[in-house]
Amino acid sequence: LDLIQNNDISIIFPDSIPNRLITKSCSNCTNDEAISRLLSSTELKWEKAKSQYIITLPISEFEYSISGRILDLQSDEPIAYANVFIPKLLIGDISRDDGVFSIPNITSKSCTLVISYIGYNTKKIPLLLSKDQSKFQSIYLLPKILISKEISITSSSREFMDRSNNPGQVSFSPRHIATLPNLGEVDIFRSLQFLPGIQLGLGGTSDLYIRGGSPDQNLIILDGMPIYTTGHMFGFISGISANAIKDIQIYKGSIPAKYGGRISSVIELKSRAGNNSKIHGSFYGNLISQGLSLELPLFNRANWIINYRKSMPSINLSNLYKSIQEYVTGDDKFNILTKTAEDQNTQNADYDINSSYQDIISRITFLLNPHHRFTLTHMNSIDSIMETRTYFGFNSIFSEDITNINEKTDLENRGTVLNWSSHWNHLFSTHITLSIYDIASNYFSIQENLHSLFEEKNIFSDHQATFTNQYKGIKNHNISSGIVQSNLNIGFNNHIEDRSIVNQSNSNQKGLLYSFFLLDQWKFENSFELQSGIRVAYFEKKNKYYNEPRFALKYKIYPSLSLEASIDRHHQFIHRLSNQNNTRGSQNMWVISSAKIPVISSNNLHIGLNWEMNDYSISLSGYNYRMQNLFQFENQFIPAEDLSKSNLKVYSGSGEKLGSELIIRKKVGVISGWISYQFNQAKYNFQDLNNGEKYLADHNREHEIKTVLTMRLWNTDFSANWVLSSGGLYTDTEHMDVQPGYNIITNSNRNEKRLPSIHHLDINISKSIIISKTLIDIGCSIYNIYNKNNISHKRYNPWTPKLSMSDVSMFGITPNAYIKISF
Repeated sequence: LDLIQNNDISIIFPDSIPNRLITKSCSNCTNDEAISRLLSSTELKWEKAKSQYIITLPISEFEYSISGRILDLQSDEPIAYANVFIPKLLIGDISRDDGVFSIPNITSKSCTLVISYIGYNTKKIPLLLSKDQSKFQSIYLLPKILISKEISITSSSREFMDRSNNPGQVSFSPRHIATLPNLGEVDIFRSLQFLPGIQLGLGGTSDLYIRGGSPDQNLIILDGMPIYTTGHMFGFISGISANAIKDIQIYKGSIPAKYGGRISSVIELKSRAGNNSKIHGSFYGNLISQGLSLELPLFNRANWIINYRKSMPSINLSNLYKSIQEYVTGDDKFNILTKTAEDQNTQNADYDINSSYQDIISRITFLLNPHHRFTLTHMNSIDSIMETRTYFGFNSIFSEDITNINEKTDLENRGTVLNWSSHWNHLFSTHITLSIYDIASNYFSIQENLHSLFEEKNIFSDHQATFTNQYKGIKNHNISSGIVQSNLNIGFNNHIEDRSIVNQSNSNQKGLLYSFFLLDQWKFENSFELQSGIRVAYFEKKNKYYNEPRFALKYKIYPSLSLEASIDRHHQFIHRLSNQNNTRGSQNMWVISSAKIPVISSNNLHIGLNWEMNDYSISLSGYNYRMQNLFQFENQFIPAEDLSKSNLKVYSGSGEKLGSELIIRKKVGVISGWISYQFNQAKYNFQDLNNGEKYLADHNREHEIKTVLTMRLWNTDFSANWVLSSGGLYTDTEHMDVQPGYNIITNSNRNEKRLPSIHHLDINISKSIIISKTLIDIGCSIYNIYNKNNISHKRYNPWTPKLSMSDVSMFGITPNAYIKISF
């Protein structure tokens, strides 16, 4: 205004320019210089049209952020890993454990938010940003299958899985797994075995062999807490009830830097949060177990859910319970001796076993406000095994003609984890996890006639604290970092009484593991995403740092066709010992890497091609994992006192896992499902074993074809699966010796022979009925419907005059029935 009035300069400007005093000095300057000097401390811009100056406000890009929580419409439970997407801008987010999402840097004033997750109807929400800018959205998704007294709304298919945006990650929903064929129980881990890259459990167990790795090479997490014992009934029943789990994420390709401590895969389980709106409960039973689930809202801002399960061996409604015990315990050395006695005229033996289990998982959720949420999850499981043996005429082995042996094993797992999630603003959030996990194993054996007693007590604990944060303040970047401290403690105690002689030994291991990770998910083009990260671990036992760089990329060749690849490095500091000739005692105890026990490392390479269509999807992937510092003890059965001995013999070697996976899935229609094929070779190389020659891992199954079909007719669900797998590996007895103590040693040609292929067809029929306000789910399942005699493995008998072996068959035709009543 001063320039216009006192210097007669023609200037125009909009009324919206801020009215504030500007003081500048300028001597002998031109009009252009004077205006530039005046506006230098502002964001105003100017241009000149002939002799007239035009001053304008800067045109800035409109940016907006939105946050919210994805919830289940029926139960008000948060939905983790839901896909939240704005198609117009090709940006989005994945909801966190507490269902919270956040999308910054939105540059359009009006757009549509699309939310989707497996098992739920996709929801589209129009957004008017000037109106919705400050809102924290609570978005409810409707399950695709709803049943009520008045109306039944069903989708065209039941969804079990979907691919994630991250390379090598698969989302799996346990919502409908009761409609899949099952062996005794609705089992989440056995259901995962239908996926490519996850091998069928040996002998029908629920153990997870993922991409050629052993079960202890999988990191299994429940609500942020690592769990180490995952099975009941000798591994045939999952240790986690399917009724307690809301969501499962499987990382078998690229493993993000936030996870560490295992070299093969990550299985992340999210427990159900419970119903926030009304009391809900259910009872269920099958031929193996019975259980109940109860959900209670608390104080409008909290809820509590409890799931309890208990086996029913005394009812003995099916031969399945007895078949499991006979199958597993038949490889125990004492039981092999019992089998030998049945063929001797001068010898006889009696054997009886009784096993049971029970578990409980409960969770309390408290919503302090829309931005802060607490959860407390507790789990406890108990397994008990009691065995009685009587031997007649075995004085050459026991020094007594009649010997009575009584054995008892008690295994208890306890875990408690506290999670605190905080969403501070659109750009920054934090998460704190504190967990305590303990295992206590007690094994007691007494030989009455010999006045001999053996007692073994094992303990294990992992106390962990984790702090992570997420920052989205840099455009096109999602940056997360965190620190983890694990306090590991392992103890073994043996007490032996042999007449008047008493021996006691113990061994303890402690280790501190500190980890730091930094992860950046960078979407720098509409068709290209890069995930880079680094994890650094310091292991106090070795006094050494371990670096784990990880890179993954995803490239969209076309909107429906994408290419993905990743390369990771991993280390494993804790290992589980498995002894095939002993089903109790120290079979599954854990040990920590030490001066004698190495830290296993692995370099993992993954590449995949995904084609997504409206009705079908096809995925093809390949992998190569190279492992170093694998180890094996000279004596497969390790007493506690041996771990602390300086002369403990440990073999060290390397390994390679190479394979490919193909899955073709029909996603919608009256008939849906998938067919998959996987090829895998897991080879080990130990200089001091098998004459230094490479050999296939004991659990290796080279080829597997798995087909799953589901169909809904007449308000009834039908499903079937057919599997074909390479047979198990074994070594011929001519390459094995029996050493003192009846220990079997393999000299050469290890695992060079293979058993016949395994295949079986399983079916399931289930139906939901509504009576008043009660929902009743009933079903029946038949395993191996055409009664194929599948050979699981070879059983070696060192008690015969010459080492002998025999075939061990898996389950024949096995029916099952179940019922669930919900209110």
